[in-house]
Amino acid sequence: MLSALAYSLTRSGTHARLTAAAGTPIDRSGIALLRVLAEGQEPLRVGELAQRLGVRHPHVTRQVRQLAEQGLVERAENGGDRRVQLVSPTQHGRDTLARLVGTVEAKLAESLADVDPERIMAAVDVLSRVGKWSWDSAATPPDAQAPEDAEPGG
Repeated sequence: MLSALAYSLTRSGTHARLTAAAGTPIDRSGIALLRVLAEGQEPLRVGELAQRLGVRHPHVTRQVRQLAEQGLVERAENGGDRRVQLVSPTQHGRDTLARLVGTVEAKLAESLADVDPERIMAAVDVLSRVGKWSWDSAATPPDAQAPEDAEPGG
């Protein structure tokens, strides 16, 4: 049941409908990057973004370039070192993220209007635990897993 829910929440069709409703043509990894940038008060280095997102540095570099082309983020040199760039969201990027979050929240509120708030909070707790487990699993390299956590047959 949980895997079916996770799948339905991450389907590309769901994402496409939500971004279209928000008038926001941005991919899922771009949204994740904007969220991380919007959470902080200071610009972040690409390496720090990669670490916070749990992805590799080249992926973030490519994503930042795409978002900069869309006017959603801006890049600045870090103290004259051209190799190190600081990334921050533009006002357009913050507005885009706010529009998307507002659309998602409105759709969720509509879908859950007749559900008891206690049941919603219980579901949030379960999904938060699944999300933490997923994040922790992704952040731990396979060779660093304890033997009892290792994949069967490996």
